[in-house]
Amino acid sequence: MKQRGFTLTELLVSLTISSILLLGISGFLMAGKASWKTQLRLTSAQEIERFTVLQLRRAIRQAYAVEMGSDEKTLWLTYVAVEGSRNCLGQLQEPGSSYIDRFQVSDDQLRCNGQGLISGLESIRFAYGIDKNNDGRIEKNEFEAKPSSGDLVRAVEFELRLSGLNEDQQPIIYSAALRRY
Repeated sequence: MKQRGFTLTELLVSLTISSILLLGISGFLMAGKASWKTQLRLTSAQEIERFTVLQLRRAIRQAYAVEMGSDEKTLWLTYVAVEGSRNCLGQLQEPGSSYIDRFQVSDDQLRCNGQGLISGLESIRFAYGIDKNNDGRIEKNEFEAKPSSGDLVRAVEFELRLSGLNEDQQPIIYSAALRRY
């Protein structure tokens, strides 16, 4: 009577082929997961950058003046409130009053008046544009690290460095002019 079944050689060959297929599939899944994580990290970084740029540009454009306490790491903006004015934290301001918003990065967050607005920022650098030759334009060489007494700041330039991205990546420089100019 003849027995039916697989020989030991046939079992070993099928086990080897199955193992190779499983290794290939698991490698493909791991590569897909790594790609997904990278894409998620880049999307998050873009959102952090977009929010930060919109927040700072809006704040600079609505400001009345840049305070002398401003430097490369901290931006102090003065506003004169009109009906419905809100500070950077969303608090309603009394019409006719003046108020100050202070922006800086600390503890991996963009902060306004000490409160965190968004996480994911490693550092920020501000520069202050002063129209030294009164030609109505602010050239690259007219930006300074800190405003001097008597200088009228007309624009603010800021450079962002996001957390967790390649250190060799060049930061992008953004700028905005104060609204009264």
